[in-house]
Amino acid sequence: MNLLRYALISVAVLSLSSNSLATDYYVDDSCDGSGIGTLADPFCTIAQAASLAGPGDTVYIKGGAYNEPLIPQKSGVAEAYITFTNYGDETVTITGATMAPAIDISNRQYVIIDGLSIDYVRRWMYALNAHYNIIRNNHFSRAIDSGGSSKTGLFFQEATYNKIINNTIEDSTQDNLALHKSDKNLIEGNKIYKAKHTLWAIKCGNYNVIRNNYFYNEWQKIGEIYDCDGSGFDHQFDILNSTKYNLVENNTFAYVPSSGDSSPYSGIQYAGQNGIIRRNLFYDTVGPGLSLTLYSAEATYNLHNRVYNNVFYETDFAGVEISGSTAYHFADQVLKNNILMRSIFVRNDMRWSWYIELAGKPVQILTGRLTDFVFDTNNIFGNQVGDSYTITYGSRNSNSNPPQHPLSWWQENHPALFKDNIEINPQFVDSANHDFHLQENSPMRDTGIFLTKTVGSGSGNLMHVEDAGYFYDGFGIPEELGDLIQLDGQTQQA
Repeated sequence: MNLLRYALISVAVLSLSSNSLATDYYVDDSCDGSGIGTLADPFCTIAQAASLAGPGDTVYIKGGAYNEPLIPQKSGVAEAYITFTNYGDETVTITGATMAPAIDISNRQYVIIDGLSIDYVRRWMYALNAHYNIIRNNHFSRAIDSGGSSKTGLFFQEATYNKIINNTIEDSTQDNLALHKSDKNLIEGNKIYKAKHTLWAIKCGNYNVIRNNYFYNEWQKIGEIYDCDGSGFDHQFDILNSTKYNLVENNTFAYVPSSGDSSPYSGIQYAGQNGIIRRNLFYDTVGPGLSLTLYSAEATYNLHNRVYNNVFYETDFAGVEISGSTAYHFADQVLKNNILMRSIFVRNDMRWSWYIELAGKPVQILTGRLTDFVFDTNNIFGNQVGDSYTITYGSRNSNSNPPQHPLSWWQENHPALFKDNIEINPQFVDSANHDFHLQENSPMRDTGIFLTKTVGSGSGNLMHVEDAGYFYDGFGIPEELGDLIQLDGQTQQA
């Protein structure tokens, strides 16, 4: 017992000592000579501070333009992060057209990058084998790699438990943010704009969270979720059926442009497994808000996904597009409690004669298949009740597509695919200004269906349900909480 007490006291003292020895370093690019890193006599380069900063230390960078990369030489620990931040409210810009990358936290853990501006560099950041790092309150702009590399933006590979929070990320020549074979990362509260390829991508990554972000891409698509086919820093990953349990919630997908004579740009181009897409707003996308896609080889497993409580509004294609391919794996797609409203098909791609027929039609759902999905208790509303084409079935390259029918026909003739859906104006507060809250007298209030049902009475703190795929348990990410569940007829949540 005495030995145990001595060991516990020793650990406590050691932890206290590591925090008490934390050092603040200062960097000022306008300094003269070789400073010692104090506020009165700062280092002249970020590299000097980065070579010394250890667990618990903070590097304060004075305002200025720094033509050197930020490369931490040490990792922090769970109780004592290493922090690199701007001094006060001064603007710190890391810049240089050949810098690739401007920040490199590869093989580092427990590092915070806070309040910096990275502008006009070849590539923004590498994070290979990087874990428990926090990238917050930064402004990443103008990543100018001309080679079209997926490593141009914020590039994470085999990286876990990182948090990318409250940043502005805009204007890259390829992908603004990429997670390759990376699990349990949190992307929250960011504003992400302008990418020549996609604003963000998850490839063969699992248990990641994309939450409370604003997305607007005037150049191409917004998001991608699918497997790896020649992905990774050295194109080394060929991993299929391995993009599971990712959560996309409470985001705004504000705009994607016309693709012209090519496949439409999507809000999300999706081919993952066991994912949750919920409580998002998709509006003003020229392509589909959500495309449940299939193609070789990275998008060949699209399975067991749950899409609920989203709004798809005024797209120029369809709120939801579903692939008709039968060559790959597609099953168990449930779309529930969504509002799909006022999308009008615009013929931007001139290659397909069928699009002449669809032009101007109120297409809310465009599906190429009649299997392996269900729309349950959604509001599917075009221009008026009884519109044909709100659900459109066919193939763009077919010369003999079937006639189109109203929602009532689909629910009568294909009840396994369409059940208990309604078509009614939901009466948003101000849809013209993208306020999609419901008015007090909205007929949509209290019309949703419960997501699943219990199986038996349960015991202790365990309750079995028919389908647990709707729920998020926190994924083991630090400080993340799982869903609160409420049963029908009860007010208590647990």
